[in-house]
Amino acid sequence: MATWVGQYCLNVADLERTVTWWSALGLRETSRTEIPDAFEAIMENPSGGGKFQIAQQKAQRGPVNLGTALWKLYVNTHDINATFASAVAAGAEIVTKPERLDRWPVSMAFVRDPDGRLVELVERHPWPQGSPTEPWLGQYCVYVADLDAAVARYESLGLACTSRTEIPDAREAIVATPGRGGSIQLAQRTDGAPVEQGDGVWKLYLHTDDCEATHAAGLAAGGTEVMAPLRLERWPTIVSFYTDPDGYLIEIVQRLP
Repeated sequence: MATWVGQYCLNVADLERTVTWWSALGLRETSRTEIPDAFEAIMENPSGGGKFQIAQQKAQRGPVNLGTALWKLYVNTHDINATFASAVAAGAEIVTKPERLDRWPVSMAFVRDPDGRLVELVERHPWPQGSPTEPWLGQYCVYVADLDAAVARYESLGLACTSRTEIPDAREAIVATPGRGGSIQLAQRTDGAPVEQGDGVWKLYLHTDDCEATHAAGLAAGGTEVMAPLRLERWPTIVSFYTDPDGYLIEIVQRLP
């Protein structure tokens, strides 16, 4: 059973506005889909990094209740000042301006996207050889109630914990399949505040070569089944859904030949 991180899906109030904003940062819209309940678009740098799915629910009226589940999204860049300027010119709310850090060989800045989500811009000094030349998506960071338990759940699905970090406000870990797919940063707040799901995060995608086995592993790790593995007619895939103990909806996707 091989498993890797696919896109993450975020609900937005206005799909066109959000696509325009992320495009201004240098990402590309690589697909559009309409399903019965939502309009969707994928944003990414096709040369590398992660990807995310933007969804405007057809029943959405007014601002999205973001909750506190998603802490931040990462955008990596070779020129943080230029990417920051592009974000601000496109209407971003400034949280902090670009600053070189002492603890790590990086510069970073924070802005908020049109729906109010926190976006961390990162320039590493230097990036590894072979990194994309244009801005690309790094990991996305979600809060969990118990970091060690969450890491163990993802490891049981076939992902690896590639790093751990402690900062004043949180304990953090990154889970991924090195060399394949995206990465998830899990964070446990040190103040013990509960995770409020809200409506901001719709679902997290895990891709696999064995939907049945990955779905079973997710349930064995404490997940609650939403939909058993099902072969879709519209696309050559088998998909399943479950909610994990922190309340995140996980979509397992196996693409067929």
